[in-house]
Amino acid sequence: MSIDRSNSMLQYDQSFVANGYQLSGVNSVSVSYSVPLENALTLGSVFGYNLNNPFQAEVTINRTCLYQDPLLSLTGDSPISGSFKYNGLSYGFTSGYLSRYSINCGVGELPSVACSITVYGELKPSLEVLPSQTHEPIFIPSPRSISVSGDNTSTNRVKGFSYELQINRQANFSIDSYQSVDEVVFLPPINVSASLDFDAVNFTPENYEYFISSREKKTFNITINDRASNNNIFNLNIPNIELVSQSLDSSADNKLSITNNYIGYLE
Repeated sequence: MSIDRSNSMLQYDQSFVANGYQLSGVNSVSVSYSVPLENALTLGSVFGYNLNNPFQAEVTINRTCLYQDPLLSLTGDSPISGSFKYNGLSYGFTSGYLSRYSINCGVGELPSVACSITVYGELKPSLEVLPSQTHEPIFIPSPRSISVSGDNTSTNRVKGFSYELQINRQANFSIDSYQSVDEVVFLPPINVSASLDFDAVNFTPENYEYFISSREKKTFNITINDRASNNNIFNLNIPNIELVSQSLDSSADNKLSITNNYIGYLE
């Protein structure tokens, strides 16, 4: 039995627009929602279901970092509108809020960006957000055009890094707002988690007995440039972070490495 692929959707027939930007370098998009029902049993009936909270959806986007990201600035109170388009159809939302943003990179890899958008308002077919803005020019980074500075990075080779923002919000409802929220409030600060993976050359993990007493806030900077023209793609200054754990790993087929894990905040 053969499969008819004449109506299959290929990657070049699909696009995602967020806040007027048609995003480039998108590897995957996931749109999901759940209906918060609860079983409400009453006398004289077998079963029944009630909606116990307004609808909520989640949009997850994974991309390759190729340009200055317009979504990184949307960590505050501003809502996001967006839509996923394919084969002349669209599926969109008007009231989304950035809830998570992360960037990861390792030796031999292009930096990858992942973000999650929580949607509290409409998520429906035929809602299309049209491109109205152009993001920064696309540049291709390479391992030699990525630099990390701060906290033992000047004398030890960085093999990889990760960085994640968690943005806390509170959705406020009224009694009759079963399908939408009245307002979404940003709750500062933004929580930061990060890690650096080193080829250890001239340092060892901290003495854990003095780990708490020697606490200090650290800062490091991540810079990603184009491999050809050295144009800046991504510049991230990370203040107010503290080292919370370390691990040392060695094996017969790999170099000695130390991983530092940090937490912090952005005001």
